[in-house]
Amino acid sequence: MRVSSLPFAGIFFSVLVASQRLTKPPLQQNLDNLKQGLVNNLKVTPHTKERLAAGWMPARCKVVANEENLNPADFQVWNVRYNDCSEPWVMCYHKNSPKPLNNLVNTFGRLPVHTRDYVRHVISAPSPDNWAYIFDASIVFFGNTLDNLAVHLHESGHALDLGNAYPAKPLSSSDRWRNAYQQDSAVPDPYSQTNQVENVAQNTVVASFHKNVNGGFPGVNPNSRRIVNQYSTVVQQQKEGGDLLIPGGKCRKRLPNNDLVPVGGNSRVMGEAVQGKPDVSIKDLALEIMAEVSYDTREACNGTVFT
Repeated sequence: MRVSSLPFAGIFFSVLVASQRLTKPPLQQNLDNLKQGLVNNLKVTPHTKERLAAGWMPARCKVVANEENLNPADFQVWNVRYNDCSEPWVMCYHKNSPKPLNNLVNTFGRLPVHTRDYVRHVISAPSPDNWAYIFDASIVFFGNTLDNLAVHLHESGHALDLGNAYPAKPLSSSDRWRNAYQQDSAVPDPYSQTNQVENVAQNTVVASFHKNVNGGFPGVNPNSRRIVNQYSTVVQQQKEGGDLLIPGGKCRKRLPNNDLVPVGGNSRVMGEAVQGKPDVSIKDLALEIMAEVSYDTREACNGTVFT
């Protein structure tokens, strides 16, 4: 985790404690036993999609392309409009991604709309490894993670935590979270031991399963009480935040999209492209435009391979 502090309302919250490795043992070896129940109960939101004019992409997408030594021109940029929101999400899909664009769009569309509210852009890139991270509310999926619902929930769990969706802001470095952790005897899985930020994200997957699957988490793990205070805290925080992990309703707020930048660096091409630059600003005046909060999970997530 490369975040040293998180700005909110002019105050800087230290995440030093939240970045320390945890010593409590894992309850499970992984969260694979939650995947099918989540897929069965979080339905795909109907949607339409439209490809943006060639030559433009969100600034974050171009940064990812350059950082990963990928040709920006190999990314397709799409407006994806789900039926539960008046504004589309701008997604960047690399042509060599291992799975179709529809897999990415459908899996992101399984997230409850009030979770999606806190995600700015969704990016898919090819990689021999399966991993993902979130940077300033934009999620980057590598390899086969683009349609792994548990990974979508984990990364959007970071958005809810670090993007200040919960009353405890951010949850992972709050007294409320530390008290919940101290009352439990375990964490969900080995990845949760990385630090409290990753622990909150993994507990978000558990909490989502608990709220949306019949029988909840105790239905798949008889020792669930060993982490009950942690996932119950996420459940309570998401409720107080407006049922963030529960499907239904319409989008209430959005983050401003990144400015679009030319795909190429050639000045002539840039000059020609300016004339046809698409407008990706948020136009629905009824939506709350959220303040910017800066965070980056690359350091913790890089090298963590998801199955």
